[in-house]
Order: sequence, then C-alpha cells, then structure tokens
Amino acid sequence: MRLVPRVKAVRIEESWQVPGLRVKCVVHLTRELSSKEARIVEASSKFHAAGGTVVYICRPDESEEYAACLEIALGRAVRAGLEPPPSRRRAPVPILP
Repeated sequence: MRLVPRVKAVRIEESWQVPGLRVKCVVHLTRELSSKEARIVEASSKFHAAGGTVVYICRPDESEEYAACLEIALGRAVRAGLEPPPSRRRAPVPILP
C-alpha cells in the first residue's frame, strides 16, 4: 500500500522571469513521486513534478486554489498507481474438428 504524499513545505517565489503578476510556487512533498505518479500529476498541465518536488505558476491570490488541486491530483495519482493494468483479452480460438 502506497501512502499519498503530503505537502511538507511551499515556497512562493517572485520572479522577473514570470510575466504578469504571477508567482512560482515550489512544493516539497513527504516522499518522491514515481514516474507514473508524476505523469498523472502533470497531466493537468498546471503542475511540473520531479522527484519530491512539484512546481506551478499562478497569481498570488490563486495559490490556495492550486494547492487544493494539487492535493486532489496527488491522491488520484496514487490511486491510479495501485490499480492493476487492464488485462488483454485474447479472442477465443475456434476449435476445429
């Protein structure tokens, strides 16, 4: 059973490289994400995940909303990682006399 990684710390950085009154949020997690979990988190296109760090860019007043979305995405990623892969069913082979 894999535990859902929790947010350990969030660092909000103001950057001249980020246009239009946006900030860069760097989130440190309690454990590293597997490559499959990272792909699922990044599928929303809001987040960039690498190891135990997730980065996103938002307006300062949206940071809590993005943090809530990240929590949901982390839970979804872990659940998807626990599901067994779909089995491939082969077509029945006719038995010839």
